[in-house]
Amino acid sequence: MEKTLIRQNPQWSNIDFKDLCNRDIMANLLKKKNLRHVQILTGVRRCGKSTIFKLLINDLLATGIEGKEILVLNLDDPQFIPFWDSSSKLFSVIENAEKLTGIKVKYLFLDEVQHIQDWELFVKSVYDSNLFTKIYITGSNSNLLQNRFSALLSGRYFENEVRPFSLSEVLRAKGFSTLLDCYHNTPDVLRIVDSVLLYGSFPEIVLSDVDENIKLELLKSYFDSIVQKDCIIYNNIRDTYLFYRLVNYLLQYVGNRFSIPTVAKALKSNENTILTYLNYLCDSYICSDVRNFSYSLKETNRSQHKCYCIDNGLIVANVFRYSPQSGNALENLVYNELKNKGYENISFDNSKTECDFIAYKDGEAHCFQVCYELNEMNRMRELKGFVTDVVSLKSKTLITYNQKDICDDIKVVPIWEWVISGS
Repeated sequence: MEKTLIRQNPQWSNIDFKDLCNRDIMANLLKKKNLRHVQILTGVRRCGKSTIFKLLINDLLATGIEGKEILVLNLDDPQFIPFWDSSSKLFSVIENAEKLTGIKVKYLFLDEVQHIQDWELFVKSVYDSNLFTKIYITGSNSNLLQNRFSALLSGRYFENEVRPFSLSEVLRAKGFSTLLDCYHNTPDVLRIVDSVLLYGSFPEIVLSDVDENIKLELLKSYFDSIVQKDCIIYNNIRDTYLFYRLVNYLLQYVGNRFSIPTVAKALKSNENTILTYLNYLCDSYICSDVRNFSYSLKETNRSQHKCYCIDNGLIVANVFRYSPQSGNALENLVYNELKNKGYENISFDNSKTECDFIAYKDGEAHCFQVCYELNEMNRMRELKGFVTDVVSLKSKTLITYNQKDICDDIKVVPIWEWVISGS
């Protein structure tokens, strides 16, 4: 265990972590660093939660905190398997770390905490006893906070979702931070957009200089790890064959409308199982289940679904005949960018003229259509999507691959300009 602790805590040598890309979420996290509240970071595996830990540790070191006062425990490490059955065993790990360094731990970082049985009781105990100045936690399942923890520490924690790089973060990592940069280098910017549409924006995929085949292997390994650890094992799924068929079905038809009865019939299963499995996928952040717009929360009024994947790269790694030059690929990317920009209550209008997204920000509704290439064949259909009487709209935006225009009160804008502009 001593070697594992030393390996996981290089900051004990008071050397900060190098070559890290800053993340947009850091501004929010640093505003809250002096509050005692437990900070929880959730998100899909490989999206950069551990890197955010390193960024936070760098900030602590820069403000004069001794490196040995910081303890990081990556609980996904096989060395911690003997500790998974009881959270109380973590006390002995912390004592071991303090014996090694000779200094009391003040900042505790618990990575992939969902492995530890009754972890919330441990956190509640150390929080109430003021054992640490600050506690940071990561987890790869959204129902991490749907159990006892939210009740035990009600009002005493912050929860933020970490996602793969946004397109603006990708552009910034490649040297394009402003609209001026993008307009001066549009061909390069479009090549970056093409790459994100095809290979997604997981940090390792974006930052690594590897060929296409290696990227696909990495994406497949990500997918297998997420499905196995955070879906099948975490939820004790027995019919793994059906689960994989459902995942493939949803990714194959990403952005298309469906109903639970239709999918159940297509996969020769039952509605309850399909809905349960879909919820497991959403809990692990692989997929998002978007419903049709309705003022009523009754399920009978929201029976239509659309599924979007957390990352385009996971689609190309698992779906035959995936085309990054398709409207569905761009629509999947736009959905994730809406999430990255802080839009909430995202739905679609399935009335007479379908609207791709109705999303709320600061209490106001905004309408978005997605069209890879706007032309005379589809122009009327796409613009009709904004004719909706279900809600009063603050703005109307049609997002394209690389076209810009104004059609009455509808703004037509390339996706790269939309993400950089901050609107």
